[in-house]
Amino acid sequence: MAIAVLDKAFSILEVLARAGRSLSLAELAEESRQPKPSAFRILRSLRDLGYVEQEEERGSYRLSERLNSLREYGRDEYLRNKALPLMQSLHAEFDETVNLGVLEGIYIRYAHVLETTQPLRWIVKPGARDAFHTTALGRAVVANLHEVQRERLIAKIGATLPSSKRRTAMAALKSELDATRERGWATEEEETVPGVACIAVPLASMGEPLVAVSVSVPVHRFPPERREEIKQAMLEAAGASAAGSGPGRKKAARKPQ
Repeated sequence: MAIAVLDKAFSILEVLARAGRSLSLAELAEESRQPKPSAFRILRSLRDLGYVEQEEERGSYRLSERLNSLREYGRDEYLRNKALPLMQSLHAEFDETVNLGVLEGIYIRYAHVLETTQPLRWIVKPGARDAFHTTALGRAVVANLHEVQRERLIAKIGATLPSSKRRTAMAALKSELDATRERGWATEEEETVPGVACIAVPLASMGEPLVAVSVSVPVHRFPPERREEIKQAMLEAAGASAAGSGPGRKKAARKPQ
């Protein structure tokens, strides 16, 4: 027996594939022969899953690169291959743990980890999940999503919080996401794991709006000058990778820790 909502969803995806350009909600509803409210709900779900992207200004929709990743290798393998040069560059320069995270609902799932060789480290296994608002990875991703999608995720997090703390916590989260979006990187310190701080950058510029990379560092190895060094390296490496030139950052001399 056919499942009607799947038929409608694939109909919309096929319309976008045939068009080869961004389409408005009205165009998609007309071409797929669906009522606007139904098309809107399906598009919202496809966007939240990362299969469709919505333009910030015009609000029109287009296919994302995530469909290509399903066809080529499988999602995680595709993402690992895409992000590995950047991750290896950061790992070689700082010898700290580097994480690859994927947003799934309100959670960040760790898709790949390069562990530090130093004796004191935070060990996280691929497949582990944390709520996005507690992690630099999650904040880096959500801060750069379309405003409507970002607000929906914030609301979902708010629903999990005690009512007495909800308003204050949501205001603080919105403020942190705004700051993250403005500066291009996210941070958190001892919010997920005691004694560990993280800096993360989104990979939206590499065509992966639901993915980010972070460097995790024990707080005793994270003085302000080290924090700035890692932050700048991550921004430069992500920018170089997005430009197609590889990490390509000239390695600075390692400072004694």
